[in-house]
Amino acid sequence: MNINSRITYSFVAFLVLTGLFSCTPNSSPTNNNYYLGNSSIKGNRAISDAELDALIPQKPNRRLLGLPIFPYVGLYRFGELFYNKEEKQRKVIEVTQNYQKESRIHENSPKKLEKVQRRYAKKLEKAQVRAAQGNFWMRVLGEAPVYFRMEEVAQNADKMQRYLYNNGFFEAKVGYEPDTILNRVKINYLVTENKPTIIRDVYYQVKNVLADSIINATSKNAALASKKRYDGDSFEEERIRIETLMRNEGYMGFSRQNVSYLVNDTITNPKTDSTFKSVDVNVRVEMPGKNNNPVRYKINSVHFEVLPAAGTPDSLFRKDTSSFKGIQYVFSEKRFSKRILDSKIQMRPGDFYSQAKERGTQQQLSLTDQFDFVNYSYTLDSTGYGINSYFKVIPLKKYQISTDVGLNVIQLQGAPGPFANLSYKIRNVFNGLENFEANLRGGIELVPGFIGDQDIYRSEEIGLNTSLIFPRLLAPGTFLQRKTANYNPRTQVGLGYNYVNRPEYTRTNVKAAINYSWQPTNKTLFNVSLVDLNILNTQNIRADFQSLLDDLFKQGNNLANSFQKSFVSDINASFVYNTNALIGPPKRATYFRLALESGGTSLNILPKQQQLIRHVFGDDLLFYKYLRWNADYRRYWPVGKRSSFVARINSGAVYSYGDSKVPPYEKYFFAGGSNSLRAWLPRRLGPGSSPPRLTVNNLSIESPGEFLLEGNLEWRGYLANFFGDINYALFIDAGNVWNLNSTAAESQKFEAGSFAREIAVGTGFGIRYDLSFFILRFDFGIKVYDPAVQKFVLDELQFDKLFKKTQPNFLNINLGVGYPF
Repeated sequence: MNINSRITYSFVAFLVLTGLFSCTPNSSPTNNNYYLGNSSIKGNRAISDAELDALIPQKPNRRLLGLPIFPYVGLYRFGELFYNKEEKQRKVIEVTQNYQKESRIHENSPKKLEKVQRRYAKKLEKAQVRAAQGNFWMRVLGEAPVYFRMEEVAQNADKMQRYLYNNGFFEAKVGYEPDTILNRVKINYLVTENKPTIIRDVYYQVKNVLADSIINATSKNAALASKKRYDGDSFEEERIRIETLMRNEGYMGFSRQNVSYLVNDTITNPKTDSTFKSVDVNVRVEMPGKNNNPVRYKINSVHFEVLPAAGTPDSLFRKDTSSFKGIQYVFSEKRFSKRILDSKIQMRPGDFYSQAKERGTQQQLSLTDQFDFVNYSYTLDSTGYGINSYFKVIPLKKYQISTDVGLNVIQLQGAPGPFANLSYKIRNVFNGLENFEANLRGGIELVPGFIGDQDIYRSEEIGLNTSLIFPRLLAPGTFLQRKTANYNPRTQVGLGYNYVNRPEYTRTNVKAAINYSWQPTNKTLFNVSLVDLNILNTQNIRADFQSLLDDLFKQGNNLANSFQKSFVSDINASFVYNTNALIGPPKRATYFRLALESGGTSLNILPKQQQLIRHVFGDDLLFYKYLRWNADYRRYWPVGKRSSFVARINSGAVYSYGDSKVPPYEKYFFAGGSNSLRAWLPRRLGPGSSPPRLTVNNLSIESPGEFLLEGNLEWRGYLANFFGDINYALFIDAGNVWNLNSTAAESQKFEAGSFAREIAVGTGFGIRYDLSFFILRFDFGIKVYDPAVQKFVLDELQFDKLFKKTQPNFLNINLGVGYPF
């Protein structure tokens, strides 16, 4: 028997041993234990399974492919064979004694004592972890067994019943039934919600005239409302709402404890609807202070101070104090424009105190990317009715350099190639909170030749992008600056250069742009670019590649235009609405993005500029005129704690006019690939029912279109954990691209009569490795309906040729980073 065979048999024997360790539960001195199985919740209608499941802290051990085998428990027990807890506890005592001994030796030497403390802190932490959690097999590779405990099940049922009561089901009952299956116990929680309780009326009792008028004026936004189901969380939300409301009106001493409730006895009203019960809610608001006359604080003064870096004594810097529009500024080492800071500071002398303005000021100052620390404090004046506000900040470093290296991953063929990024940032360039950023990127990709031969070529790319970012909207006058001051406004002036060297051609792109952005809310974002100029120049085109471009042009493919020297100018705007949570479990959310673009607009207004541009850059420039729009809508529905259902619709169109009658190649729409229809190769689907265009080596080429319509449905769930979450996805993709140009072939045009027959459909599954900071995604797609042949092709999938891309149907592998949508 050779070495490899012995290793294989040893590994198999180890897996069998691990499985045997995990199959039979241990016996405790008092009773025989079974593994805890999955829980099911039955009978609930109004309250979701996810809400009730979140109340169960115990989670069953992971199994192997759904079988009653617990490999991680087996690894844990394997580690227990050579784990001595008493020995590990003695090690903790030994480390502690050695630390105390060395500390006494160096007690008169602070520096040495600090080193001893740091060294032993790490040793003690490791020893304590090993004593409490076991050895490497137990705490890293294995999983401690989770046993069924009847008392824990009873506690969970009691928590569910209290949760239902808190949500208006006062007569709810929760029972449970254990179900023994082999070596584990599955728990069925039986829920009886009974009649829900509805809030009939809400009354406010406020013993202060001004506070009463403030609360009543905003009653439409109240968390408590008539005809809604009784919900305990709404009562706390209403407390927070009233507290925020009063503090924003100057009542800084008001707290949510000043709000109490009186709920009357349950009333049954059989005349209206016997399936519901109703209650009345009295909201009592007590104002702090004598006789319900609280202090309404007014701002006497506002101070803004720039502190030296942490650990630097103030005595090393001379402080410069000055005033601007009633606000006192104190600068030490670094100075900032008082006019720009004034637009970020929302609190003003003479105004009543506002918690919203206090926190809004802190947020706006933090978003400038100038300050590492923003603190707010206040003092009361001698009268006790006025406050002096203080904002103190610590600046970030003026100069910042960062590097990033990695591998470019090609989805289709080829091999990863290295890339490197070098970023350089200068903060507060002109003392007006501006940032200058420069990014230099170089990379090498190993890619297949565009003309379809089987050789792998080296593609080299280098790019330099620079931008100057202003924390305001640069525009004539001050109207826009004042209106958007609290919306995190930004103006970005950018200039970039990109160079690509492939075997088939050499290509350069010079770009200049001015972009405006602002955020009215945390959910909305606007971007407007009034200037976006690109000069594209392709040189050193190889003869065989030029021949391919010419042949494609005769077939109606405008790819050749993308390799002409051209001038692209456009005005574009976009709007984004996004309610997705940045952290935490998935929540019900909506994402919508609308982008509008007008190319060559300035040529229509100032037609003579075309001659000027050609005089500067050459007479062979190609100019474009087009209109383009794109809309992307997504909905997210959580199903349980780790599963969700996602739906997406993406559509867009581009209309070309002018001399060329075609848009720039980059402005076309494409279908297929890791973020589109995953059963098709990237950018290879369509247009319409036209068959894929092939090279002499039977490889498909890109298929641009002028109208896009696609939709995706995806179920996302949790699979396992291995140094990160391994998630899965099941998906269905549908869509296509079409041409709108009258000169296009009939099979490529969008026609209402043939539209339905030209919708491509694909399906598949995905595996996602989520490391929290990085998500690596593999999606495997197969064709269900192919519009090129206008028939279902799922049965043409051949398992012996599963990955052969020249087949009518094959398993298409998509590699991506992050979620597709």
